[in-house]
This record gives sequence, structure tokens and C-alpha cells, in this order.
Amino acid sequence: MFFIISGVLIMLRIFFISNTLLIDDEAYYAMYARHLSWGYIDHGPIIAYLIRLFTIFGENSFTVRLGALTLLIILTIFLYRFGKTYFNEATGIIMSLGISANMLFHTNAVVITPDAPLAFFTIMTIIYYYKAYFIDAKYLWAAGLLLGLAVLSKVSALFPAVGIILFPFLVQNKRHFLSDIRFYGSLVTALLVFTPFIIWNLQNDLAFVRYQGSHITGSGSWSDFSGLWLGLLVTIGPVFFYYSVIKPFLFLKRLLSISPELTYFTIVTIVPATYFLVHSVFSRMEVNWPAPIFSGGLFLFGILLGENWPVYRKRLIFQVGFSLVLILTITVQTFWPFLPVKGKADVTNRYHIYNAIPGELKIYLQTHTELQNKRILADNYQIPSMINFYLNPNLEASTLSINYHETLYSFLHPDEMFIGDDFLFLKRGKIFPKKFVPYFEEASLLQLFESKRVGQKIAMYSLWSVNNYQGKSTSN
Repeated sequence: MFFIISGVLIMLRIFFISNTLLIDDEAYYAMYARHLSWGYIDHGPIIAYLIRLFTIFGENSFTVRLGALTLLIILTIFLYRFGKTYFNEATGIIMSLGISANMLFHTNAVVITPDAPLAFFTIMTIIYYYKAYFIDAKYLWAAGLLLGLAVLSKVSALFPAVGIILFPFLVQNKRHFLSDIRFYGSLVTALLVFTPFIIWNLQNDLAFVRYQGSHITGSGSWSDFSGLWLGLLVTIGPVFFYYSVIKPFLFLKRLLSISPELTYFTIVTIVPATYFLVHSVFSRMEVNWPAPIFSGGLFLFGILLGENWPVYRKRLIFQVGFSLVLILTITVQTFWPFLPVKGKADVTNRYHIYNAIPGELKIYLQTHTELQNKRILADNYQIPSMINFYLNPNLEASTLSINYHETLYSFLHPDEMFIGDDFLFLKRGKIFPKKFVPYFEEASLLQLFESKRVGQKIAMYSLWSVNNYQGKSTSN
């Protein structure tokens, strides 16, 4: 049954990524891959190089996402072998199914974002530091390399890393690692891997630091807090959630009496759990941000269920069944909507909301050849990314960061290069945004386009001809 479930899920994901449009964030990261760099304003470079690797021989929605699916497949195999080798076969199966049959990790496999390499390299880091601490210190070198790649994927990997580093300080019979040069060598290795991103930031006025700083300091409310953790409970599954968010804190009372192995995984889990629990009280967070908690929680989930398999097997059956129903429901809803939800409440709309771009907009531009040498602008990063990916225009579409945060396009197309030129402007809705009126001499409507799903309009876009851009310095 384990192999059947794993195989069916792989086939389901292949079908899914072969038959859906990229969502806007995926198209944005695909633009990273077209413009390789050692750093970007909102993330490290791993996502760009991963996409570039899998699109060398062709760029489409399938190849862009293929790297994410490949990483998950490798991880499920590696977790099975790790659990079976160092614990028991039940633990290997539970760990493997823990991410394979799970909505959070399923999303990482069908939507290519930095969360995919983050999960892969963070979990592999936890495994190799475990092998270094409990099997052979020689694994420290590989562990350091993996840690560097995890942080280079997304800096939130630092939270499990803090737990990993604290472990030999907190467990007495592991303190000999504090006098082992290889322990510090692994940390230096991680730092060296991360150094290009540090250099990029220094060369770009700490762009990433400033951008992320504005995000993590945003205020939140009680509804944001409850919505976040309820969303995580559903997405990760109730049993997995319990072993990741609640069980580590229960272990704190008897941390000295549990095995060193469980202590290791508890510390690795409880550090990110503490940070995200506390921070989410004051700030609004997206559901995927606390994902590093579950990289460590996965091992507690697998080991504790595996060592008591006859007693706890129903917990696994419930967890896997719950997650499979959720995965199947979202998949069916994406292709054949049946749930009584509409608009933003239907998360699967994100696969359809931009279909006017490779559809009606593409046909319009093909039939109006006089417009093909005009650059298309937008007021966000999502629209130009979808245009660049699916239409591949002669002049790369871009965004005007006016009363809007900086994006990749701010670095590719400095504002001053647009001054005095005429453009096309694509906007969600049919009203030209008032905030842009002072920046152009004239704006005239050319055409309206609709994104449809099962014959129903789900989004409208308007294309405008705008003349003589004045630049950001224009007074309002």
C-alpha cells in the first residue's frame, strides 16, 4: 500500500504540472532563471538555478516545475531508507508518507517556489547532522554544505539550524563536538556557500535585508494569528501538526529523560516553532512561512509513531487519509470545479485567473503588429511575469514600482530607462489607476480581455496605450 500510494501520487503530480498554467509566483521565479544572479531582492538564488537546470532543453510549465517534483521524489526515497536503516521500516514508511501524502509538501511539488528547495535541503541537513552526531563525525562536512544550500534557498532555514548547532551545547555526552574542528568546519562551509548572497546584498544596498525587514515587521491581528495556525492544522494534517507543534513543548518537561535522538529532533523542531508562534502573535504571516517547523517535526512524527506502530497505526491511517482527501479535493476542484466556492475563496482559481494572457491578449497582439515593439508595463510583478513567460515579447514586460515595493524588474529595468517612452499598460480591471495618471501624458484604452473558467468570467484585464512616461520623480 505504501508503494501504491507513493506511485499514484507521483503520477497525479505529473498529470497536474502537465495540464495547468503556471501561477504568477512561478512565472516570476522563472524570470529569475532567465536572469541568473547570486541574489534577488526577495530570495536567495537556489530557486533560479533549479529552474534553469530543468529548463535547459525547453521552457514550459512542466519543465519549470519538474525540479520541485524531482526533489520531493528524491526526499521520499531518502527518508524511507534513513528511517528503515537507523530506526525501523515502519518509521521509514511513516516519514516518507509524511511528506509524500501531505498537502503542504504536495504543494511544494506542483508549485515551484523557494519552499521546494528549502524543504529538501533543510530535511537533508537535519539528516546529515544527525548522522554526524550519532553515527560518524565525517558527515559534518556534507551537513555543512547542505546547511549552506538550505539557507541559500530561503533564510528561514536558519531556525532549524539554530537547533542543530545548540544540540551539542545542551546534551552533555555530545559536548565533545565542541572541541572537534570538523563541527566548526561544517559551519564555515555553510557560511562559504552563503557568502555570494551576502556579497550580492552588499553590492545592492542590502536590498534583501530591507525588503524582508519590511515584511516581518508588518502588524497582525488575532484573526491573522488564528487563521494562520488553523490553516497550518488543515494543510499539514492534525496528527503531523500535533507531533510538530505540540509534542516538542510537552517533551520540554522531560528533555533530560528522553533519548538523545529524540532530544536532537525536539530541539531542531522547537526552535522554529517558538519563533513562529511568538512572531505570529504580532505579525501577519502567510501559511507557508512556518514550514521549517515541520522539517524537524517530520522526524518526531515518524519515530514516535514507528516505535509504537501496533498502538499508533490508526493515527497514521487518519493522517494519510485526511491528507489524501485534501489533495484529491484540490486536484479535482482545479480541473472540474464542484465545491460551492467562488472568487478568492476558491484557491484553485490561481491556475485560471491569468488565462487571458496566453489566450485573448496573445491573439490581440498577433493581429496588431504595430504594438509588438512596445514594452508592456504593469502595476505589479505578477502580470509582467506571466506575459514574459507565455508571450515572450520582443521587449521584456516590466513593472513600475510606484507606491509599490521593489521587484526583480527594479534591477533589470531602472526607472530612468523608461522616461520619455511610450508603452502598453496592462491592468486588472477596466479603470486606469489614478496613481499613474500624473506619470503619463496620455492614457487611452485599447482593449478589454477576460479570463474565463468553465465559461464564467473570473477576471478582467484592460490594455492601455500610455505616452511619454515622466519618471518616478514626477510630482503628484
